[in-house]
Amino acid sequence: MTPLVAVGLAVAVVAGVSLHLVAGIDPVNQMLSDAVVSAPGAILLGTACAGLVAVAAALAVAAARHGPRPRLVPALLGVWAAALVAIVVFPTNPPGMPPTTAAVIHRYGAAMLAVVPPIVGLLVAQTRRLRVAAWTTAGAAALFGLLHGPAVLLGSDVVPYAGLTERILFALILVLLALTARELRPLPAASASSRGDRPVTVLSTATTTMVPNAPPTIAEVA
Repeated sequence: MTPLVAVGLAVAVVAGVSLHLVAGIDPVNQMLSDAVVSAPGAILLGTACAGLVAVAAALAVAAARHGPRPRLVPALLGVWAAALVAIVVFPTNPPGMPPTTAAVIHRYGAAMLAVVPPIVGLLVAQTRRLRVAAWTTAGAAALFGLLHGPAVLLGSDVVPYAGLTERILFALILVLLALTARELRPLPAASASSRGDRPVTVLSTATTTMVPNAPPTIAEVA
């Protein structure tokens, strides 16, 4: 995991936890987006999204350099980063108010936030651990979509425990991002011997030229 990914995830976690303390939203029945009703909550939500945008950038660079899908994965991560920006730029409507155009864009951005990471994880997965994490997150996203879909598409009331379900899903996404970053880390550099640049020690040995049937020298006769 690169330092940028670690910092971005840490920022997202700290801002997300602080958001609950500052905005006073119900973590069981209210969505994270409801924090925009207060200025500090909106700032912290934007901070969390900014941290995840940094993660997306770092993963996109790593995927382009070391990943098995050097074009598709960075493109998907670019879409994911754009969805994060849309979540901040287009806030949702306050609880109990009819959805606005900005709220609809916000909700579709939130949907992309949940859909893209499992796809990226499956595309770059080389280990069973990442595949399991990606499929688990995809299943959680599908379940959340079934439960919360009517509220997004039809403007109906949020189902009970939707907030808790959303937070579990986001926790899975953060774990998936960390595992994806670990999968995309560069391979260890080739050893010096495999590159052929191993230092060579040159040994100098004294040699004596022997001439067959050579006459003895004066020193040998003496």
